Amino acid sequence: RCVQETEMADYDRKANTTSSLHFTSTITAPNVKSIISAVATILNSQMLEDMQQGKELPVGSDLYYFSEEKYIKEKPEEFDEQRKALLRETPSVDNIYEFMKALYDCAQFSPECCIICLVYINRLIAFTGMPLHPTNWRPLILCSLLVAQKVWDDKYLSNADFAFIYPFFITEEINRLEQKFLELIQYNVTVKSSLYAKYYFELRALFKSENEFPLRPLDAYEASRLEARSA
Repeated sequence: RCVQETEMADYDRKANTTSSLHFTSTITAPNVKSIISAVATILNSQMLEDMQQGKELPVGSDLYYFSEEKYIKEKPEEFDEQRKALLRETPSVDNIYEFMKALYDCAQFSPECCIICLVYINRLIAFTGMPLHPTNWRPLILCSLLVAQKVWDDKYLSNADFAFIYPFFITEEINRLEQKFLELIQYNVTVKSSLYAKYYFELRALFKSENEFPLRPLDAYEASRLEARSA
């Protein structure tokens, strides 16, 4: 199993997975670091803003599905005080980066999925007003990457594979989370090429040099492919 929420300071630890979990991507693995770092920076900034404004997740609402607090209450025997405290810590950019990088190392999704993932999280926020919190960012990243990979990659992982990678959830819980995620974004997984380009250039602008952000913009074929697959 690749990712444990209790490994906040050591998310880059590796574990063996089945060979089916490894696919090719459009850029080399080392270069994906800057893309993940950019997405982590955006998510961390949004979380800090939401926390500063005192936004909360209503207990019992559909948004609460994505709070780890829900699962702590449902399975109290699995969470000692140390584990609960760790889950409730406000993550740094590095914490978010290491979580996403660990998912990437195991799942080997295409780097473009990082950008699509951010599109979906922002869409969920826009549709529902959901704040980012210390106990919902991991489930949201997991769900958005799961959906993004199904939209973009020719080969993608099953929900059971994601449960293997991040064993906080069992497969049935991930199935429910995915269904709830899709409901909350009103099944709108469409990503127009112009929207993808907007996100791409905003993320690239976080770096001083274009060379630090190795993912190239989509070409005409890839743009039409994205719109067709997400339609």
